Amino acid sequence: MAKLPDMSADFARWYTEAFMDDGSRRDLRWKGLLAATAKADHEVVEVLTRLAFQTPVAARGRKSEELNEVYDRLIVDLAGGDTTFDPTNSARELQILAAAALVRLFETNCDAALTVVTASFVGARRPDLPMDLLCLAEKALIALASSKHTRIDVGELKIAAPKINYELEENELEGLDHTKVEEQFKILQASNEAAIQRVVLSQNKIIQRLYDQILLDEEELQILWWLFGGYSQLLNKPFSKATDLEKPLALAHELGNMTVVAPGPSSIRAMLLRVGVTTKKVKFSDAVNAANLEWAQSASESKLVSPVTTPIHFALEQRADLGSDDSWQAGWSSLTGLASDTSISAIELSELFYREHVFINVSA
Repeated sequence: MAKLPDMSADFARWYTEAFMDDGSRRDLRWKGLLAATAKADHEVVEVLTRLAFQTPVAARGRKSEELNEVYDRLIVDLAGGDTTFDPTNSARELQILAAAALVRLFETNCDAALTVVTASFVGARRPDLPMDLLCLAEKALIALASSKHTRIDVGELKIAAPKINYELEENELEGLDHTKVEEQFKILQASNEAAIQRVVLSQNKIIQRLYDQILLDEEELQILWWLFGGYSQLLNKPFSKATDLEKPLALAHELGNMTVVAPGPSSIRAMLLRVGVTTKKVKFSDAVNAANLEWAQSASESKLVSPVTTPIHFALEQRADLGSDDSWQAGWSSLTGLASDTSISAIELSELFYREHVFINVSA
């Protein structure tokens, strides 16, 4: 049985300070956290984020969402085998465990970092936790973007000549015994197949790395042409002719459509500023209403749209469903716990919408 990774110093400190426990229960929760983060897809990240932020929407999901099984499995995992763990009476512990699980995922999982940033809504949602979850997520996005956009070192693509692990025992062929000869050929065949398999695996890894590099190069090329072209296909006008209310969502959406490698370039804000998104504050509901209904509907069709992790896309969905500029706000605020009339920097809104788009549409 594989040895479990040692408990992180951060988790040990967070759990001990919160629950005054540094013994067997903490060990069980660490074991549970490892199980919960072993394989984290969109749904797992969604439920963990809901648990960590304690928003009005239940972690189990609304009727239209299929999160019940994921939630139940996570509760069992996070308990670490503790059959006495009751999530109803341990909401605070569950919140901290979910947050700690997200922090662990930040190292390699773009979705975890993205959802914490988008759910935070520029700090409007700031759960009471023993760590600064938003700050850690933002740092993780910078590190992940940097690692995903690192050029390939050609030297790393070279494959060493395989070694065939076979040595002929001379006494095995004495008298040319048919059975012994056949046995030696089988051993040689197995050794050859193992060597070829190692070459194939190495070659497939190289092909995948080259393919990822091609995708990255194509992403950069398309974004470059978009920046120099200065024209929005979605708005059907030059960037300079778009209004300050149109730009944040529309241009972030176009930039998101060109992104193929999550979490996207680290220079997203700089690019959005370059195309004319300003630092001036805009009223959130006005920016949502600036999108035409047809686009609002198409942009929010994904099943991953959520009032917790993608509140801006959820606003577009609500507006498109109701077909009105002034009737979506109440329901949206009730489910998100956010004020629809809040004022937010246009560039922050735009970057946030881009992050949501990447979470929904780009494979991590």
